[in-house]
Amino acid sequence: MNPFRFGRHYDPDCFIDREREYSQLLNAVQSGNNVVVVAPRRFGKTWLLQKFLAESGFQCIYLDLLSVISLRDLCAKMISRSFELLKLNDPVKFIKEYLKNLSRYVSFSIGTDGVNFTLGKDIDEESILSESYRLLEKLADFLAPLIVCIDEFQAYRMVSEKLPGSIRGFFQTTPNVIFVFSGSMQHMIEELFFQSKGLMYHSGIKLDLSSFLPKEEVINYLVRKFEGSGKHISSSIAERLYEITKGHPYYVQVMGYELWNTCSKEATEEDLREALNQLISRERHTYDMALDVLGQKYVRKVLIMIASNKDIFSIEALREFEIPNPSVANKTVKKLIELGFVEKLSRGNYEIIDPIFEEYILRRFS
Repeated sequence: MNPFRFGRHYDPDCFIDREREYSQLLNAVQSGNNVVVVAPRRFGKTWLLQKFLAESGFQCIYLDLLSVISLRDLCAKMISRSFELLKLNDPVKFIKEYLKNLSRYVSFSIGTDGVNFTLGKDIDEESILSESYRLLEKLADFLAPLIVCIDEFQAYRMVSEKLPGSIRGFFQTTPNVIFVFSGSMQHMIEELFFQSKGLMYHSGIKLDLSSFLPKEEVINYLVRKFEGSGKHISSSIAERLYEITKGHPYYVQVMGYELWNTCSKEATEEDLREALNQLISRERHTYDMALDVLGQKYVRKVLIMIASNKDIFSIEALREFEIPNPSVANKTVKKLIELGFVEKLSRGNYEIIDPIFEEYILRRFS
């Protein structure tokens, strides 16, 4: 069986490195501080949170804003998670004891995944939020500290514009409830939490998860996974895989998966090339869609410049790629940074965060 795992479900056997970041998260929460986990997409934020939920020993509620369609839906999920956390068997008793002021608006259903609560439409948002926070406060009275992990927090605008301000007001008066926020749109999260105009300014300790994985850790991991599943990969091929993925947490797993499927008993350089071709082919549609959505006239040219290690503000590069002036290049790259495609390394020096997207750009437009 292929030993490589990826996706939103945490697998401790496939968790590579991040000991320092996990320790920082634990220390911050133990000290009673809110935490803001910041990283690009697919850098392991969700797995870090799920590791925390599974292994920290804290009482936790996990909420993913990308899976929420409204404030009412968010609060209903919070109620359902609270019921699970209390390990109760009687939802009626739970409603009477913990949701007294909401009792006539709350209903529940029992399915294969447990008890799910829903909120009626005849209650206003302010009351829903107020009673949801009251529920958390009650839980924290005997589960202190209670940790609320909110993943993909940048999606709050799709839920309610009131959410950041109301959460801030709540945790300022409720020290036994600690929040761990995470977000993959770095620009939005930075603006929200770490710029003076942000609604959540100074609301938590920043935990940066944007670094690539260390080479030796990845090589050792790949060798161990292949050997443990009856196949072999040399350190040199494992290093080549690392170079292709740059140690990107998601693509280390995906490339390992593709390579394991491609090779017979021992992974070769040819197998590695074929695995990369397969991965690019599978991701091609997603990348094509991304370029269509970006849509700006000079996006493709700026991406090629970055993938080719050009100084995008140099006169030579601007002439070569027929970009009118540095301000156009600057405006384009700023948009790419805001949307999480590109990271700034130094003046004129940028990096495409997704290494497979970078390879796709080079192949598609060179």
